[in-house]
Amino acid sequence: MDPRDTRHSTPSPTDVGRRDLLARTAGITAGATLLGTLTPTPASATTPHTTASHAIRTQSGLVTGVPAALPGVTVYKGIPYAASTAGENRWRAPQPPPSWQGVRKADTCGAACPQPVTGIAADKVPPLSEDCLNLNIWTAEGSSRASRALRPVFVWIYGGRNSAMWASQPVYDGANLAAKGAVVVTYNHRVGAFGNLAHPALSSEGGHGGSGNWGVQDTVAALRWIRRNIAAFGGDPERVTLAGWSHGSSFVNILMISKLARGLFHRALLSAGVQYTKDPALGHVAGGYAQLAAAEANGTAFATYMGATSLSDLRALPADEIVTKVYAQGAPAAGTNFGNVLDGYVLPKSYTAAMKSRTEYDIPVLTGNNKDENGASPTLTMTVAAYEAYATTTFGDKAADFLALYPATTDAEAAAQYNNYARDEERVSTFLWGTQFRTTAANRSPVHTYWWTHVPPGHDTTNPIEPADGAGAYHGAEKYYLFGNLYGTDRPWTAADYAIADTTSSYVANFAATGNPNGHGLPPWPALRTSKPVSMELGDHFAPLPAADSGAKYAFLKGYLEGQMTEY
Repeated sequence: MDPRDTRHSTPSPTDVGRRDLLARTAGITAGATLLGTLTPTPASATTPHTTASHAIRTQSGLVTGVPAALPGVTVYKGIPYAASTAGENRWRAPQPPPSWQGVRKADTCGAACPQPVTGIAADKVPPLSEDCLNLNIWTAEGSSRASRALRPVFVWIYGGRNSAMWASQPVYDGANLAAKGAVVVTYNHRVGAFGNLAHPALSSEGGHGGSGNWGVQDTVAALRWIRRNIAAFGGDPERVTLAGWSHGSSFVNILMISKLARGLFHRALLSAGVQYTKDPALGHVAGGYAQLAAAEANGTAFATYMGATSLSDLRALPADEIVTKVYAQGAPAAGTNFGNVLDGYVLPKSYTAAMKSRTEYDIPVLTGNNKDENGASPTLTMTVAAYEAYATTTFGDKAADFLALYPATTDAEAAAQYNNYARDEERVSTFLWGTQFRTTAANRSPVHTYWWTHVPPGHDTTNPIEPADGAGAYHGAEKYYLFGNLYGTDRPWTAADYAIADTTSSYVANFAATGNPNGHGLPPWPALRTSKPVSMELGDHFAPLPAADSGAKYAFLKGYLEGQMTEY
C-alpha cells in the first residue's frame, strides 16, 4: 500500500469568556483596518440593508436574519437556492427555488443532503432531506452600508469524504470574515450517490452525453442565485471568490475549467488544494475524477445492487435505503464508488487538456496544502525495509538517487525521511501546477501558494468534520484560521492561535476584496514566479520557504512528476 493513502479538554466558563472576548476584539479591529483599504464599488439600485430585523427582498421572497456570533454581523440561514432534489428531481440539474408569501425568518440552518452519519453524536447532526439546496449568508453593518459600497463575496464549499458534509458546522461560521469586510456564503449540495451518480440512462436523458457531477451543478445554481440576489445583502456580484477545502477544492478546480460558471466568480481559493496534473496522487484523492465509461459502469452496478431496473425504480427508492446500502459494511466496491466524473459537460476536458488548450479560467488563485497530509504524519512509523521497498516501487531505476537524497539507516530515520519527502513532493506538485497555470495555460492572473504548518491545540468535539484526534497540521487544519472563527469550537485556543487566525483571515479577506492577499501590516506574501520554486509558510511562521529542502531534491521531484505517463 502507498503510505500516502493515509492522508486523510473541555474549557472552563472563564476560558470561554476570555476566548469569546479575544475573538470579538480581533474580528472588529481587523475589520476596521481592512474596510479602510477596500476600493469602493458603485452600489446597484438595490440598497444593501444588513439589520437583522429589516426584511431583504430576494427573487423568491422577503427574508429577515438574526444576529451572528460577532456583534454588528447578521446571518441569514437556510435560504433555498433551488428546489427539492427528491422524486423526479433526483439526479437532475437543480431546478428553480420555490417562492413564498410574506416574510421568511431565516433563523435556522436548512437540512443537509442525505449521507451516512454513523458515529456522529445526534445533537451534532442536522435534519437530513433531499430538500437540501439551501445557503447561509453573513453580512456586516457599518462603513460599507454607510457609503453604499458593495462588498466582496466569499463563497465556501465544504469538504469531507461522504459524511459530516454540511454547511451549518461552526467551523464554517462566516461572522469574522464578514466583520473584516466580506459577505460570506456557505451552502449545501448533494453528496455521495446523490451528488455523483453517473449511469448510461442518465447520460441519455440529460442531453449532454454524460452524467454525474450533480453536486457541482448545485454549486453553479448557488452561484447563479448569488449573482441575482447578493447585492441586496451588500455583496458585489462582480467580486465573488469561490473557495473550498479538499472535496470542495475539487469543485473549484472543475469550475475553473467548466464553461457553466464563467462570469459567476472572479477569484479562486483552493485549500488542500491542487496538484500538478501528472501527479499520481490524483488517482486516489478528492481532486481526481473517473472517466465517464468507468463512472457509468459503477452506476450500472449500483442499480443492480439496489435491485432497480430503470431510472424510475432508482428515483422511487427511499433516500435512507440508498444511504444504508451504499455505506453498509461489506458493500461491494463496484456500484458504491462515487466521485467527480470527466463527463464532457460539467467537466468538459481533463485538467491537463484545459491547461494545454489554454481554457483554464484566468482569475487570481490562492491555493495550498498542509504539512501533515499526503502521507506525512508526526505519528508515522516505517521500517527501513518498507521505506526502501517504497522507493523501488515508486522510483524504479531512480530509487538509489531518491535514497541518496533522503537516506535512512534506522526505522526512525525511515519515517522521518518519508515525511520529508512527502512534504517536499506536495509543495513541488503545487508549484508545478502554478507554473502550468501561468506558462502552459498562458494566464496573466497571479497565483499565491501556501504551506500550512500550525497544529491546532487539543481536540474538537464541536465539528463532526474535524478529526477528534487529528495528528499534527492535518488535512484541513487551516480552516479555523482561514475563517478566523476560533469561537466556533471547544479547542483550548491560545493567544498565539488568535494571532495566527487574525493574520490568516486578513489574508483571505484581502484576497476576496482585491485578488491579492497582501495588505497593510501583514507579512509580505510573494506571488508565484515560475523561475523561483517557493511557497509561503502560513501558521507557525509567515514567510516564504523553498518548494523543497534543497535544489537537488526539487530537481529530482520535478523530474519524477514531469516524467509520469498518466495525465489527469
